[in-house]
Amino acid sequence: MSVRHPGEWRSRPLVRRESAAQVVYRLLRDAVVNQELAPSTRLHEPELALHLSVSRTPVREALRALEADGFVKRLPNGGLVVAGVDARDVRELYAVRMALEALAAREAAQKATMHEARELTAILDEADRLAESSSSVIVLGERFHRRITEVADNLRAAELIDKLHDHIVRYRLAAAVESRERQDSARQEHRRVAEAILEGSPTAAERAMRAHVQHEGAFLAKALASDGGAAATGRASAAALRPAMGDFG
Repeated sequence: MSVRHPGEWRSRPLVRRESAAQVVYRLLRDAVVNQELAPSTRLHEPELALHLSVSRTPVREALRALEADGFVKRLPNGGLVVAGVDARDVRELYAVRMALEALAAREAAQKATMHEARELTAILDEADRLAESSSSVIVLGERFHRRITEVADNLRAAELIDKLHDHIVRYRLAAAVESRERQDSARQEHRRVAEAILEGSPTAAERAMRAHVQHEGAFLAKALASDGGAAATGRASAAALRPAMGDFG
């Protein structure tokens, strides 16, 4: 779903390197998304600064940004914890995703060239060939969604979909449920979306995408509900957070 292009601007000589706060934000966000920092983990600014070999200022700025993005929650006493995961939140998240991706599918059906529509079909053909590899199917599924967003060429929708991406990945990992049956169903749902885009049918593409996202959201919500809706609490791990930070102060 993401439409980022990592490294796209790094060749530009006038662009500055990331600030310490940006690096800390990225590292902590990735640790939250990948479950290295579990939901409800307490985040202590001095400890994080020590683990990351930076001063407290970039850590404070990064935590504020993570709070604004919904990855970190502030407690009544002012402390910070990694945001929890629960079935209600995943339903709300997927309701927003459904609206945005249905719009992207509709606009892709209106704008796609024959070559672009066949690109989508080719991605699904590759997913069918690699159906025994769960990780490959997931990667190709994300590529399929990302390509639809690119073809739709709605920059605002693409920006909002991109903002949801890490939250969705986090929920998938938090649910910790692999289902071959669900993957097979998802590939069939993707196929219906691609066929509608190939036929140039905006209404059918929107309907098929809505159904697909709704089914995935319901599957994750059920998995989280059956698991009690939350992962174990903990404290930030030095081993998980010790990256090659460079010389930041």
